[in-house]
Amino acid sequence: MAALFFAACAACLLIGPHVHPMARAASQLQIVLSSASATALLSLTWLIITFLLGRVYCSTACPIGTFSDMFLRLRRRSTRLNKPFRYRSRAPWAIHILWVYLLCVVVGIVAVPFVIEPWNIARNAASAVHPELALSTWGSIGIGAAVGAAIGILSLIVIAILSLWHGRDFCTRFCPLGTALGYVQKYSVMHIELDPDKCISCGKCEENCRAQCISIKDRIIDEQRCVRCFTCVADCPTGALRYQPNRNRPTTPIVNKA
Repeated sequence: MAALFFAACAACLLIGPHVHPMARAASQLQIVLSSASATALLSLTWLIITFLLGRVYCSTACPIGTFSDMFLRLRRRSTRLNKPFRYRSRAPWAIHILWVYLLCVVVGIVAVPFVIEPWNIARNAASAVHPELALSTWGSIGIGAAVGAAIGILSLIVIAILSLWHGRDFCTRFCPLGTALGYVQKYSVMHIELDPDKCISCGKCEENCRAQCISIKDRIIDEQRCVRCFTCVADCPTGALRYQPNRNRPTTPIVNKA
């Protein structure tokens, strides 16, 4: 699904929405709060989906998330870069980026959303091929298409470097939409649950977690940062990690009564 959405988004930006109905649909399914008047209903829909299923927008529909995953694949093929991931604590600045972003959206300082929103990052980079994409955003505040394209390409370079070193770092530490969806996901109906009675502490889930939100030592899964890639569920050899609605409870007694 992620590959399909990415291809559709790329076709929309590089060729045009007329190329295929899926290309038009992929662009219309993006969260763009800087155009809140046109996308308010869609944003609410994604919040409801996130509450039910988690951050599937980040794992499937967001082109920048898939772009990051592409460099993760390159990372795995490099003997120098392909080191096991380890749990990293939540970044304290993520919430501040979110508040600055929301404030800029509310008061109309659109330059900040134009730089940091995933869809606008993709649109800025694509404006190197189609300058009119940047004119529809940066041109509205009197900045040329060349500046928008340069910002977009620079953003992609930074995200690529972050992906090679720290996986989905942009999505979990810098993206304001990811942070906002993470707060909703914290209370989502479906979640990744660790069964302590089945876990053998092999560490595969933590080593392959692209969001670096799993700590086997402390039996922690940071639901706010999980991007719902399901790699941990697929890699677990004992089925200790599951995507489910209910919470697990240990079945092994902690104290054996005489």
